[in-house]
Amino acid sequence: MNTKFHKDRLPNPLEYFEQNGFPLVGQGEWRSAICPFHGDTKPSLRVRIETGAFRCLACGEKGGDLLAFHQKRFGMSFKDACIALGVWG
Repeated sequence: MNTKFHKDRLPNPLEYFEQNGFPLVGQGEWRSAICPFHGDTKPSLRVRIETGAFRCLACGEKGGDLLAFHQKRFGMSFKDACIALGVWG
């Protein structure tokens, strides 16, 4: 059995963040949300809606795509995050 990562199956970032309790606000390519990586009270997490790339302007947490966010948010390995998001296999 040839198991691999299917990046094209990653969820839509807008839908993913909304469904996981992080509604994105604003307009344009980059939107804002409350950062889950520190005690945020104002939206300091910036998310690129095309890829899910993110960077917190307050704590500095960052990643290149939705998978990286899911890994960091839930403390998962790459493979476990892929399985959880349905992009492995």
